Amino acid sequence: MRQAAADGDGRVRPYATHRGAAPLGDRLLAAALGLLAAVALVGLVFPSLLVMISSFNASDLLTFPPQGWSFRWYAAMANNWEVRQAALLSLKVAALVVIIDLLLGVPAAFPLTRARFRARDVLMTFILAPLMLPGLVVGIALLFFYILLGLALSLPLLVISHVVVTLPFIVSMTSARLATMDPTYEEAALNLGASQFQKFVHIVLPQLWPGIAAGAAFAFLLSFDNFAVSLFTASDRLRPLPILLFYLLRYDINPLVSAVSTLEIGLALFVLLVGSRLLGLARVAQLGRRVA
Repeated sequence: MRQAAADGDGRVRPYATHRGAAPLGDRLLAAALGLLAAVALVGLVFPSLLVMISSFNASDLLTFPPQGWSFRWYAAMANNWEVRQAALLSLKVAALVVIIDLLLGVPAAFPLTRARFRARDVLMTFILAPLMLPGLVVGIALLFFYILLGLALSLPLLVISHVVVTLPFIVSMTSARLATMDPTYEEAALNLGASQFQKFVHIVLPQLWPGIAAGAAFAFLLSFDNFAVSLFTASDRLRPLPILLFYLLRYDINPLVSAVSTLEIGLALFVLLVGSRLLGLARVAQLGRRVA
């Protein structure tokens, strides 16, 4: 409660407001949540650290702790033809997927956010459905669908399969950003004589940039590191990097697997760092909360 007291010159000055200590139950709950968050963080980060440390193992077997330190497995990874081809294939597929996602997802976000039609909610639910289904279910469903149509597994079908599971990120994050935009700026641009194209390029696109870039980053990472869908939609001649890792673990367990895994972890960190540099992690997290 705010109180007042007279000082030496006779003027009355209010005391600062004093807040009592939080109840014991609230403090215990905050401590429990903090401990749970710390355990979850360790559970997420510690396995990745183990993989990265194991990649510098000088031994011929995948052991921990490492029996010596060496870069031999990174040299072996660079000289391995299968790893290079798989990495190039994953990069190619991910790049094509992001381009198609942008061409489809950004235009789709406008009617799904601003238009009012009867089937809008149904259409949005249909587009976002892959986010709610396990990857194995989506992969098996796509495989059965291709078999039903009599299509042979190929690179175009692999790209289409990845588009199905990554398109929701572009649509949802672009829609979340679009929903927060002030339409008065667009109305002002039109009143000042701007065309629809000029309005989009100079007014709408700069404001949509954070959502589009964040969605593209998530789509790229999900496509590059996708195992569940690729397992059922990639042919024997097309082995993306996650599928190659799967076969390496089955037939030849050595630190080469850790080196390739470290490459994927490093790429993911690089994309996130670039995104945080361009957008800021706060914006990306805010968009993620709005999507959720």
